Amino acid sequence: MLRKRSRLIAAPIAAVALSLAFAGYQASAAGSSPSGGSGQSGKVAKAAGPCLADATTLVGDLDGDGHPDKIANPGHTGTKMTIQWGAADGSFGAKQSVSDLLGAKEGEVATAAVADFQNDGTLDMVVNIVEPSGGDDPSTARVAEYRPGPLERSDLGSAKARHSDIGDHGEVQELRIANYGDDAYPDLAILNNSGDGQLDRDVRLSNAGSGPGDFDYALKEKYGEFGTTAEPPAMPSDGWKQFYESCS
Repeated sequence: MLRKRSRLIAAPIAAVALSLAFAGYQASAAGSSPSGGSGQSGKVAKAAGPCLADATTLVGDLDGDGHPDKIANPGHTGTKMTIQWGAADGSFGAKQSVSDLLGAKEGEVATAAVADFQNDGTLDMVVNIVEPSGGDDPSTARVAEYRPGPLERSDLGSAKARHSDIGDHGEVQELRIANYGDDAYPDLAILNNSGDGQLDRDVRLSNAGSGPGDFDYALKEKYGEFGTTAEPPAMPSDGWKQFYESCS
């Protein structure tokens, strides 16, 4: 009976946790101090930041309307990501596929990573859209961009979007959040098909004011890894946990 009861109360507890996260956003918008001083406003600001509903679900404001949204990333790979837009009453809308929002065409694979890459309080997105070659020669991405938030709900566009070279050095298969720099700026781990049966883990470290940087061979030697399709390189699975606490 105790096990059955615990299952019955699990869903309400999760709902309460997300409601508290929403309340933090509302309180921050209403009562934050313009001077940025410490005290109550500082505590509210911390509570209002992105948080984890579970290991693969991030809650945070992606479109800049002041209401937290829910970003789910099954398997941490970035290939099956969904978004539920938040409403003023704290509820979330229906799941929308990031692939569909990005406009991926038939046969293409859309991969995305979400984090506050510049640590400026706004969630951002890195996107890659490519049609897999299906062979040894990797395909070049049709779209590879860093999109600083806030993002448009209709197509996840950004007024400050810029080209990212993640699609220039291999065929991206996964995008994951990592913490290679051991700082407050989330980094990228990229699983690449580099051709001839080779898979490698490429990296992009983030910088203040600019987000994920460009390819750097020295950083790849330090943090990357080479592998094969039979023995792929290890990929991080706790990237969000390195930067965001639980919503509960």
